[in-house]
Amino acid sequence: MELPFRAANLSTLAHATEDEQKVLKALRVLLPEEVEVSTGKLKGHYGNPIFAFTASIKQRKLVRELWVRMTTKLSNGELNMLRRMVPERVDEKCHLHLRFDKQLAYEGELAFTDGGDAIHVQLKVAAYPAKREVATRLVQELIASMVSVGEVDNSIKKFVD
Repeated sequence: MELPFRAANLSTLAHATEDEQKVLKALRVLLPEEVEVSTGKLKGHYGNPIFAFTASIKQRKLVRELWVRMTTKLSNGELNMLRRMVPERVDEKCHLHLRFDKQLAYEGELAFTDGGDAIHVQLKVAAYPAKREVATRLVQELIASMVSVGEVDNSIKKFVD
């Protein structure tokens, strides 16, 4: 099955109490090496410095690599959870919104979170017609094909080739 994604945006924040390099390392766990990360400086409510890290991926090859890096770090249970939550995570503009625990990402692991201290991933689904229902179906079918193989690593290999 072909990947239905055509672009991706990732972002996360490093608050004053966090080491910016560690936060950047957590973001890099997901990103292909060729992808550049932009850094912006913000001010918190009390004037504390906050660094915003963002990355944008438009090349399909790199979007594919992002997907592979994400899904190989998720357990089958997490992939099944993703398949169940896809309807809630796809918006009207056919974007799939995911949040990963920033602390676990720093350790090289991935798990979903609903908290704000996260790495935010937005994947643009190439759905025709461009409707939320079509995008949701495409993503669920993709995940189902990966999980049904039984071994995520083996099913991922077909996307890399």
